[in-house]
Amino acid sequence: MEPPRPTAGRSAPPALDTHASHDGLREAAERIGLTAAELEAPTVQQAVLEELTQAVPALADLIRQAGEQLDVHGAVRFTGLPVASDVALIGLLTAFGQPTSRGNGAPAECLVYEVAPDDAATGPTNLSKGRAAQKPHTDSPVQHRPHEFLALACVTGDPAGGGLSTVVRADDVAAALDEHDGGATTALLREETFLFLDTPLGLDEPPVIAPVLRRTSEGQWRVRFRHDALVAGFQRHPDVASDAHREAVDAFTTMATDPALTAIFQLVPGDMVLLDNTRVMHGRTEITGTAERRLKRIKLFGQGTAA
Repeated sequence: MEPPRPTAGRSAPPALDTHASHDGLREAAERIGLTAAELEAPTVQQAVLEELTQAVPALADLIRQAGEQLDVHGAVRFTGLPVASDVALIGLLTAFGQPTSRGNGAPAECLVYEVAPDDAATGPTNLSKGRAAQKPHTDSPVQHRPHEFLALACVTGDPAGGGLSTVVRADDVAAALDEHDGGATTALLREETFLFLDTPLGLDEPPVIAPVLRRTSEGQWRVRFRHDALVAGFQRHPDVASDAHREAVDAFTTMATDPALTAIFQLVPGDMVLLDNTRVMHGRTEITGTAERRLKRIKLFGQGTAA
């Protein structure tokens, strides 16, 4: 199944400049003085958000703007954040959902997970630890409840220009597929017959069988997708999905990797991108040479006051 190439390009997530609030956020976070482990409880997270908002009045308007952009685009980028401070990041993100350690990292789960090259790390649960390019995907597809939001904060960039971030919206991919075949492919992808197989990050749960796409009552597309997890399901349980379903996944993968639908941008130190993990797929280009590109990954459940 070979879909045509769409012609319209896509822009990167809108950026909000937080340089003016950088010092205030950093100083307030230092006064709070909690470790990442102490930030796990939702009541603590809410208290931190309230304290940061009181210390930095401009933060409330920043959160409002970010929530609006996230609602429209499914992604928003902050520039000039004090990314060295876990307290500042968790406090800010609490406005959009509940930061959680559940399903964030392998083998050990943690609230703030470091994404950096580790040549000794192997296996499907350590894709983020490699240097190879990553295809567009959503996080946590093998979990029965994927995280609704995902944040990636840049501590160290790739000085050679590698490790570029990529995002593609489910709405754009589905619309392009529908234009090609009148909805035949998206209809197959909406069936609850796709097995997502992987080591579920230490979670003692049965494998997930779910649709790749679903559509809300408002007509918005939602996605659960990771190509290797779907391929593993096809290989180990060939009776679950038909050849037509396999072809639909291939067509979706081809369209999701089309440059015309993909936003590509560089995260630099102090940047954080916040993604709606149910609407937007993300990936990256290859990390060059021996570059030590380091990101902090935070996953969120639910919706906060700004989302």
